[in-house]
Amino acid sequence: MERLAVLSLLLSSFFVSLFISFLKEERVFLRSLVNAIAAFYKLFVVAYLLWSVYRGGVFEIRYSMVPFADFYLTVDPLALLFVSLSSFLWLITTIYAIGYLEGAPNRRRFFVFFNLAVTSTMGIALAGNMFTFFLFYELLTLSTYPLVVHRGTQKALRAGGIYLVYTILGGSLFMLCLVLLYMFVGDSTFHTGGNPSLRAWVLENPLWGKLLFYGFFFAMAVKAAVFPLHQWLTRAMVAPAPVSALLHAVAVVKAGAFGIIRLVYELYGVELVQSMELWQPLAYLTAFTILFGSFMAVFQEELKKRLAYSTMSHLSYIILGILLPGQLSTMGALLHLVNHGIMKITLFMCLGNYAEKYGVHKFKELDGVGKKMPLTTIAFTVASLGLIGTPMTVGYLTKKYLEAGAKAAGEEWAIYVFYISSILSVFYLMPIVFKALFGRSREDKEKKGLEVSPLMLIPPLITAFLTLLFGILPPEAISPLKWVQYIVNKAYGGY
Repeated sequence: MERLAVLSLLLSSFFVSLFISFLKEERVFLRSLVNAIAAFYKLFVVAYLLWSVYRGGVFEIRYSMVPFADFYLTVDPLALLFVSLSSFLWLITTIYAIGYLEGAPNRRRFFVFFNLAVTSTMGIALAGNMFTFFLFYELLTLSTYPLVVHRGTQKALRAGGIYLVYTILGGSLFMLCLVLLYMFVGDSTFHTGGNPSLRAWVLENPLWGKLLFYGFFFAMAVKAAVFPLHQWLTRAMVAPAPVSALLHAVAVVKAGAFGIIRLVYELYGVELVQSMELWQPLAYLTAFTILFGSFMAVFQEELKKRLAYSTMSHLSYIILGILLPGQLSTMGALLHLVNHGIMKITLFMCLGNYAEKYGVHKFKELDGVGKKMPLTTIAFTVASLGLIGTPMTVGYLTKKYLEAGAKAAGEEWAIYVFYISSILSVFYLMPIVFKALFGRSREDKEKKGLEVSPLMLIPPLITAFLTLLFGILPPEAISPLKWVQYIVNKAYGGY
């Protein structure tokens, strides 16, 4: 039963994509209904698998595809953390996209590739070895490119070209490392604590082991937008708001970060990474990325580009937390994988609302828009406070565990990195709030009425509410923190 549930979780969006591809463009209601049903279905399946895994089950599906590697899916606590985040935020994004694209051209094409991207992300989360991970990782590139260039403008096509160059180069490095892994080790299966065969080989061949680790890291650092591999992310903001939310909160950048988590904890193993000191130069690089992204965000006039640099910074929170030794930093990293998604999708949907209602794309255009769109602005404010790390928000929980983890690891310098980034976050987020609320309203903003359609307003209000709710729930309550504690205590308790 569980294996059937896993396959349906993976393939449901794929079949929806096929179904939508045969629908006529004008079949709006049927297309929206099918999308919504598939999104809700995934949530029910995820809830069932969460309960099954919490009771101690771990489910595997393995098919022989090529002589040297298997197509291998596994359902473990870490996979379900990413699956749960993806499934919930995809439902939110689906609802928002239906409202956002109302009356727009090429909606059928958008939702075909939208659902293929869902399939890719589910596959990345459930992959039980590097071979399977790579297949879905590259499928994600192919399925998100049409979403980035959806508008079809010259600017969109240029941005899509840059996106392809970066991701194909990263994918090529990934494939090279994967070939070397199978040549030298013959196995790429993820294991709690690391792959035993890989560990034995690395101890005999430390130089090759280090090169292979860094190769995998930088291959996935492209999608995670680690400096200097971040340029595609800021240019991809030409995409529609639902795509921006998709790229930043759920799919592409989180796929890179999730791959690095698998690399450190389940391919090499945290003990090997620490004993060979593989983590130290990468920790300094990601710390620089945190500060660079936060600093650059302060000076961006384009609002979505400001959030893009913010994403670059906050993705490296996750990676730095994974690289720092100790359970507390791991908890902070896994928490931020979830919390950043909830907060950042709120911010992008709010900016999408401003843009659709009043054509606001730049900071100077914000004057008074908050007075006309108070609910959208409340949601934006709550998510901003969360991203800054204000107490009683999910962002505060993240930074509390990351800072405690850095202190426990004896790497106090990382605490100052988090502090400086939080201060810079105030300077690039709160001016947006103040200008929207207290700026002088232009005449064109006085004529259009309040807010956007419920399909575009309710999703950011839900995620803003969760930003507060998950920040104030006690540790024993059902929440992302509860599941992260379960992952660390059960799966990684020995490290």
